[in-house]
Amino acid sequence: MTCRDHEIWLNFVILHHLVRGSRLSLPHAAANIRFEVAQPGDIQENGGNIMNPKIASLLARGMTLVTPTSRLARHLQYQYAAMQIRAGKQAWETPDILPWNGWLQRTREMICLRRKFTDVLLTTEQQQQVWQDIVNRSNYTRALLHPVNAARQAMQAWSLCKKWQIPVFPEGTYLNEDAYTFKSWAKDYQHRCQTNGWIDEWEFATLLLQEPLDAVFNSEIILYGFDDFTPLQQALFEHIQNSGCQTNVFPVPPRNKKTVADCFADSRAEIDAAAIWARNILDADPEASIGIIVHNLHAIHNQIKNRFDDILFPGSIPVNFDQLQRPYNIAPGLPLIRYPIIDAAMLVLAFGNPVLPLEEFSSLLRSPFIKDALSEGQKRAKFDVFLRTNGEFKITFTTLLSITSIERATSSVPGIFISCCNDFRNVLDKKPVSLPVSEWAEIFSELLKIFNWPGDRPFDSGEFQAVTEWQTLLGRFAALDIVCPSLSYRDALSILRHLLITTDFQPQTPEVPIQILGLNAAAGMQFDHLWFMGLHQEVWPPQAQHDPFIPLNLQRSANMPDASAELKLAQAIKLTERLIQSSPDVVLGFPLNDGERSLRPSTLIRSYLGTEQEFSANVQNDYAAIMFASGKSEILDDSRAPAITAGESVSGGTSLFRDLAACPFRAFARHRLNAEGIENRDIGLGAAERGIIVHDVMQKLWNRLGDQATLLGMKQPDLDSLIDEILAGTINKFRHKYPNTFTERFSHLEFERLHTLVNQWLVLERQRRPFSVKHCELLHKFKFNDFEIRTRIDRIDSLADGRYVIIDYKTGDPKIMAWFGDRPDEPQLPLYTISTEGEIAAVVFARIRRGESAYIGLSEAEGILPGVNAVSETKGVRDIIPDWDAMISLWSAALNRLAAGYREGLAVVDPKNNNSCINCDLHCLCRIYEKHGTAVNRE
Repeated sequence: MTCRDHEIWLNFVILHHLVRGSRLSLPHAAANIRFEVAQPGDIQENGGNIMNPKIASLLARGMTLVTPTSRLARHLQYQYAAMQIRAGKQAWETPDILPWNGWLQRTREMICLRRKFTDVLLTTEQQQQVWQDIVNRSNYTRALLHPVNAARQAMQAWSLCKKWQIPVFPEGTYLNEDAYTFKSWAKDYQHRCQTNGWIDEWEFATLLLQEPLDAVFNSEIILYGFDDFTPLQQALFEHIQNSGCQTNVFPVPPRNKKTVADCFADSRAEIDAAAIWARNILDADPEASIGIIVHNLHAIHNQIKNRFDDILFPGSIPVNFDQLQRPYNIAPGLPLIRYPIIDAAMLVLAFGNPVLPLEEFSSLLRSPFIKDALSEGQKRAKFDVFLRTNGEFKITFTTLLSITSIERATSSVPGIFISCCNDFRNVLDKKPVSLPVSEWAEIFSELLKIFNWPGDRPFDSGEFQAVTEWQTLLGRFAALDIVCPSLSYRDALSILRHLLITTDFQPQTPEVPIQILGLNAAAGMQFDHLWFMGLHQEVWPPQAQHDPFIPLNLQRSANMPDASAELKLAQAIKLTERLIQSSPDVVLGFPLNDGERSLRPSTLIRSYLGTEQEFSANVQNDYAAIMFASGKSEILDDSRAPAITAGESVSGGTSLFRDLAACPFRAFARHRLNAEGIENRDIGLGAAERGIIVHDVMQKLWNRLGDQATLLGMKQPDLDSLIDEILAGTINKFRHKYPNTFTERFSHLEFERLHTLVNQWLVLERQRRPFSVKHCELLHKFKFNDFEIRTRIDRIDSLADGRYVIIDYKTGDPKIMAWFGDRPDEPQLPLYTISTEGEIAAVVFARIRRGESAYIGLSEAEGILPGVNAVSETKGVRDIIPDWDAMISLWSAALNRLAAGYREGLAVVDPKNNNSCINCDLHCLCRIYEKHGTAVNRE
């Protein structure tokens, strides 16, 4: 077992009541374990960074000090070293200070040296894997929603039974379905351990009770900073006492002088207040020790880190901000997988799966922790954009090779990265499908070397420690060979990912003045100033959460804290009082609101309400705002770009006018700066892809039909055969482009959908006056106001009288009024109309939607197309213009005004309406939502 905080499995009682000179009677306290009593004289001398002289004296005599957490052990080591330096010493013997799990591990090693144990001691990971296999093979697995969580819960229940000496389970005990299931799992676990010669830490601790320990412990043991005893711990220390070794519980002396309870608007306001409070203390006394206790630290870890950075480093963020030495530390840390350098390793290994989500592949592509990330960075970024524009939601190795072979992508293909991908697949393809875990560990390292993980650049201390922890964890992963059969690549990678998720990691840093701690990490710590955060009634005291696998009556008989609300309350009262007594200056904070919900202060801190309210005023001190206000600002008018000189040609498609109408800045950014957002791919086909497919089908169909007469003269079976032939070609074309989307089932459904859609649309085509299709998907180039416009017209029909009908296919819900106004939303058809040679009889959208197919548009006269009225007869339009010629003039004037503004350099951020911003991908440039203080809400 290692010495990380989250693996601490025993807690002891810190008897703060003893500071008043009284002895404490505990329900589980061993009678012959001696409890030291702190004297009032000791309390005044000890600061948060100064070691208690009595403890220092005992350590100097060679005694062993055991703490509940690794953090407290390191803190005491630091205090002892600081004391020796202040005494003028240049060298001293390292004190014997160990966290509980480290001390227990050393005890096991000492006993194993004296006696040969044939049993293999299982690590935490090995135990978890055994429980996981038991649950997976169980008859009850089908009823479980999440077997992995069930296995973890079963392992926890087993440890609780051992720590609290609860047999599994006595005859005559009522067992519900959960308890009965756990009993069968536990019986299987014991049988496997006995058969294979395995033993876990709990069984080993029980085994110590039968071992003679007189030759093992030759020095006195001091227990410092523990909160509670369990029966197993009591029995173990009682046995050590009986073996002739003195065991003392040394209390943490009380130091409280002032306690203030204060309220804040919400949790963010309290975090800000705590950061400002800590900054003010450090400004006044740089040597002060400050503790901030957060009961739900995992949930708000990033929020706390961001706010403390903003307030303690209020200036502009430096380039190497993460490498700065922060004056605060947050413990426990984050899961190891949440560190970017470790996440990059898992992204590399995930490439060995058959399919990789585009977002994960994109993250790997842009990762700074792989080979030649800097030299090939721009190509990789362009390739990422290409994949999002032309690819699909998932990436496979086959589709990656296909994409890189596309001629138009070759200019942006990152050759080194693709070469690494090829080498990766070549190595993996030569490996057997199933291998022992230890061999997978070696292969994982080999695959990471192909991508040169963790990269070419030098990395900071935190990254170095994370990589070191990765190597340690990979060794623990390889040790699963003892309990794991051969696994597939996917299963082995899944186990490794689970280990990374359940392993908390925090890079070690020099001792810093501000410690932000969770409740477990705060055990035994003392500070000059302490803030206990988030103490509202809904979370403090916490709810009792009894173990579902252990009968409740057995939990209550053992006085387990989570067995009842009364026991949980007693534990919370004791913990609150202990934390208050750990510092001379204490703030108990709580938020008044959580969103729209009102909150009340915890009942455990109400006695402190109504005292000094000196901290609330500091909440208004926004250091970043103060620094910004102190600077000199210069206002620049960026609403206009340099004008386009007279005679200079401007090129673009109809999207230029659509962007001009939506927002002048969007048009400037897209068409003059060539800026564009990165597309976010989603599962299946998007609306744009479905529209492209319909365009492709209609183009091929009318190229074959040619005119209405051919359509009318064709029998339905022949027409169906033609449609099926066209659809098969289109489906195959897009199936090649989107192989992961166009599965057999999806292709069949899409074929049936399109077949029905096309037949429904041809019903409308049969109802028209005679026509022939002159152009399909015509590439049209023309000049408008010295703008060189390149666009593609979906379809132009020729009527019997020689006039034309311009058709634009739409699969959405187009509106006629989108053609009108000073800034028309859909300027495409108006541009076609005023630029097409010949007489135009009608301009329409062809809405091709199942059950809703229709022509939507305007015509010069009635009866040209079914459902399309003349301008003078169309509601809404006739209020704007009287006839067809007036409409052409109106469109020409509006489009000329847009063109003139673009030539003059108009680039103001002026969206036409909210939809203009919702459908825009350039918010990072215009920053309109920062100005208005609202978020983008994309449907």
